[in-house]
Amino acid sequence: MDGALLECGISALADLGFEVVRATNLKRRQGLFAGTDDERLDGLHGLLDDSSLDAVFFARGGHGVLRLLPAIDWDRLARRPRWFIGYSDLTPLLMQVVTRLGWLTLHGPMVAGELARGLDAEEALSLRSALAGEWPLEIPLAGTSGAWRGVEGRLLGGCLSLLAATTGTPWAVPMADSVLFLEDVGEPLYRVDRMLQQLRLAGALVRVRGVVLGAFDGASQGEGSVAEIVAAVGQAVGSEVPIAWGCPSGHRRPNVTLALGAQARVEGTRLKLGIEPSSRLVSVP
Repeated sequence: MDGALLECGISALADLGFEVVRATNLKRRQGLFAGTDDERLDGLHGLLDDSSLDAVFFARGGHGVLRLLPAIDWDRLARRPRWFIGYSDLTPLLMQVVTRLGWLTLHGPMVAGELARGLDAEEALSLRSALAGEWPLEIPLAGTSGAWRGVEGRLLGGCLSLLAATTGTPWAVPMADSVLFLEDVGEPLYRVDRMLQQLRLAGALVRVRGVVLGAFDGASQGEGSVAEIVAAVGQAVGSEVPIAWGCPSGHRRPNVTLALGAQARVEGTRLKLGIEPSSRLVSVP
C-alpha cells in the first residue's frame, strides 16, 4: 500500500470531522496482504472491540478478505452496530454484515483510494448524506429497460467477480427478492458473461426483482459496451427482470456512496434508497 496515499486519506477523514483510530496492522506487509491473516484479524477485532467507534473505513479493497471470513468473530462484530464502508474485494464482508445482522453497509470510498485523491462534490454529498442518515438517497441513472413500476427490494450486491467467487460457499449472497447492484473493473465482456452465467447456473439469480448496473470498465481495449453488458445481464436474469444502468458507483469516478441493505426502487432515471423501520442504523454526525 502506498503510505503517502494512506496518510492523505486519513487526513481527509480528519477534515470530514472524524477522530481516526488506526488498526494495529495498518502498515504491516506480508506478501500480498497487510500482515499475516492473524495480524489482519487482530486488527479488525481490535476495532470491533472499541465501542466508541461509529464507523470502520477500509484502507483498500481488501484483497484476501475471503481468507478471513471463516475466522471473523461475528458475535463480537454484532455487539455494536456501526457503519462499514468500502467496496470491491470487500463485497463478501459487506454482504455478510447485511445478511447476517440485518444492518446497512456503505458501498463507498476507501481511505487510500477515493479519500486520498479527494472526493468530488457528488461523492462528498452522497457520503455525508449516508453517514448522517439523511434519507432517502437518490442516485441518478443513465437509462432503464423493462417494467420497474412496483419493483422494490433490498439493494444487495457489489463487485461481480467477488459475488461469483463466493458461489457454492457458505458466504454466497442470497439474492432472491433483491434489487441487485453489480459493478466491476478490468473484466472484458467474455469474463463478465462467464461470471453472470456462473451465478445463473448456481441458481443465485432466481427471483431477483431488478438489476442496477454501476461502472463496468473492461480490459485495456475497452471491451464490453454498455449495451453488451446490459444484454449479458438480461440473458442471465431473464427478460422479465428490469435493468437500470449508469449508476455512478464502482471502480470509476464518481464513486457515489450506496446503502447496501436499504430498500431500493427505480423511478424514472433515479435509484431511490430508503430504510425499513426494522433496519438497524447508526447515524454519524
